[in-house]
Amino acid sequence: MFEFHGWIVLRYHTHDTNELLQDKAYKNFINYLKDADTERLSNSIRRNGQDSWTITGLHNHRSSYVLDIYKWVSENLPGSYGLLYMHDDEDAEYNNTFVVWKLVRGILTRETDPFLSPYVPVVEDEYGTRLS
Repeated sequence: MFEFHGWIVLRYHTHDTNELLQDKAYKNFINYLKDADTERLSNSIRRNGQDSWTITGLHNHRSSYVLDIYKWVSENLPGSYGLLYMHDDEDAEYNNTFVVWKLVRGILTRETDPFLSPYVPVVEDEYGTRLS
């Protein structure tokens, strides 16, 4: 199972608040999503002068499009920030952990998850464990 949950506050700049530039950047992102979000699992919201985007999903196998969206945002909306939590039980190295991707100031980095890892026993019991 490939599980992912993420959010991004979309900003063209870390401080500048030019509405026209923000609107253009947001529209470019929405246009990009038309092709990138192949499963249509995401949601964009514009509220109180802020733009945000969320995505969540459960696939049978890993798919790269989710991380590709984060990479695109890091390159095209460098003022954005957010997190992406991914768990892939078929990943030989990280099958018992959530991998966290942190997006801030145009840089996307892999981080260690302190909250939900190790997956077993924090989230799930060992296979074969019976309920009492």
